[in-house]
Amino acid sequence: MARVEADSMVSRAIALCLRDRWTEAAELLAGNDSWLGELFGGLAELWDGRSARFGANLTERERWPSRTVPRHLNDQITSYVAALLVLGERARAEKLLADEAFPESGLRDSERSLLAAMRGRPALAIDFAHRSLAGRSGPGHDIGASAMYLSTVSVLLSQGRPTEARRLLTAARATAPTLAHLLDIAEARVDIAVGETDRAIRRLHAATRGLAVGTDIAWADLAELALRRNDRASAKQALDALNALAAAMPTGRVLLHRHLVRACLGEEPADECLWLARERDQPLELAVVAERLANRAVRSPRPVRRTRRHADGSSASAVR
Repeated sequence: MARVEADSMVSRAIALCLRDRWTEAAELLAGNDSWLGELFGGLAELWDGRSARFGANLTERERWPSRTVPRHLNDQITSYVAALLVLGERARAEKLLADEAFPESGLRDSERSLLAAMRGRPALAIDFAHRSLAGRSGPGHDIGASAMYLSTVSVLLSQGRPTEARRLLTAARATAPTLAHLLDIAEARVDIAVGETDRAIRRLHAATRGLAVGTDIAWADLAELALRRNDRASAKQALDALNALAAAMPTGRVLLHRHLVRACLGEEPADECLWLARERDQPLELAVVAERLANRAVRSPRPVRRTRRHADGSSASAVR
């Protein structure tokens, strides 16, 4: 009976996940150590800003009970790759694929789109995004979908294509993906591209009021918009939020955004931020960082030191 109850609890929790109610799912799965319980429980806690369970499961993969069932193992690998890509952790996702000898052709189109965008292959990223969208008709277990849409919108905006970006988002919302607050961040970037800054600020603030994952992007964008208005107080509020997020979820992207806002405020030199961006080796991200630092350099209370190398010339996103 206990096993039946546990299985029923996992089923209820997964249903909550698919409805984007991850915090409630995390509570249900807190003590469940089945392979599905660990998978969805770890993800639910991760999205809520608690990365310990996910990190332990990632580093102790030899203990995954799913290893005895190839289909389940493949699901677990692709889910962890997707989660790492949602976090912006390209290098860690690629390492997981290599360690598990898992071919990229076995990933979903959403994960392949994210990888392509992070590698600086915009046309391929857009193509995979359209393929992913064409294959979806409703809610489902594709945890990378919303991050893919945000990534693809950023690529399209970097190419000066806001109308296409808005059209993609309209189609994306119809599929009701999980982590939907990432779509709000994407929508805000389109708003900025067409001059609707006030609406963008409202969307970005709304995106920070739920799950933690991805909010580093929103806070960094809010800081940039505040500095454009010479509103240092609001930019410092965004930095405070990034500091708190970095304490709970110190991923590479969160730390990069914290350094970026600090440098734009003149609280530290630009060197560390640029070094981190180059180490992450994501061309579009690096171009955004370099341009924001350049835009702030003249007005910064502490001059940004010139570095030995320069950005690689990749296009910048709409929020610059």
